[in-house]
Amino acid sequence: MFVLASCASTNNLNITSKTSLWNLSELSETELAMANELLAYGLEHEALYTLLDTLKPMSSMGFPLSYPIAKAGEMKDGDKNVVDLRSDSTQMALAELTKWNNVLESLSNEEFSFHLIPYRFAYQGKRNLQILVVRRDKLAELLKDKAAFFAQWGFTANADPATVLTAMEFEERNDRYRAYGYLFGYPEHAVNFFVEASISEKETGEFVTRDFFSIPVAVGKTGYFTYATPKGYTPIEVDSAIYRAAVSTLDQYISLKPKYSDIDGEVDAVRLISDFWKRNTDR
Repeated sequence: MFVLASCASTNNLNITSKTSLWNLSELSETELAMANELLAYGLEHEALYTLLDTLKPMSSMGFPLSYPIAKAGEMKDGDKNVVDLRSDSTQMALAELTKWNNVLESLSNEEFSFHLIPYRFAYQGKRNLQILVVRRDKLAELLKDKAAFFAQWGFTANADPATVLTAMEFEERNDRYRAYGYLFGYPEHAVNFFVEASISEKETGEFVTRDFFSIPVAVGKTGYFTYATPKGYTPIEVDSAIYRAAVSTLDQYISLKPKYSDIDGEVDAVRLISDFWKRNTDR
């Protein structure tokens, strides 16, 4: 289960609840702190390139949400009474999930949609969920540009992001890989390689060796916005273009961050993102 580790220090920020981008005034104090911490985490990681850029139509917000509410090993498909609603752990999980749903609903607006999507497979009685942020205009573009792939599910440019994300999570392996590759902003050659490697491994039982192309984020240079490439691959212009654009946005964020931070280094991410959008919209 997720624990909001820095909630107390975040509450001392006097987080902005109303901006040109968001009205979060209906959230409780705890939920407002959760919203700000979620956004601050995203800015430090690959979601920066969805929140402040157009490089990634979708990003994971990275929070590890896991709850003991999935089927136990002896339960069968179609069982009726799966969750023990009387247990303290279940009540805590559902209360926290209610807060997250409130937060994500309030953060969703004309520019962004935030979603809590369960992973298809449970693990040892635990249900893992992912928080995803979608930039609506870039998703619409993607669904149009890659219609030859996405139209097989009836998705058009105005499809509901929640429907798209849930359908893709529960799809078969290689369609899921291709969909996520596009949604996460990886170039065509990287998406093709990953899917083809998956097919080869299934057919031969042998792992396809690979290299990785990494785009830096605030918390590190590798392991976040990263995609697989063939072993020995030499980056081409499309890779370099993504890298240059990302570094430019990262530099902007790093320069802005101190202006929105308190003495403990906590960031008013709500205001930072809103001000960034306002500046870029007013140009």
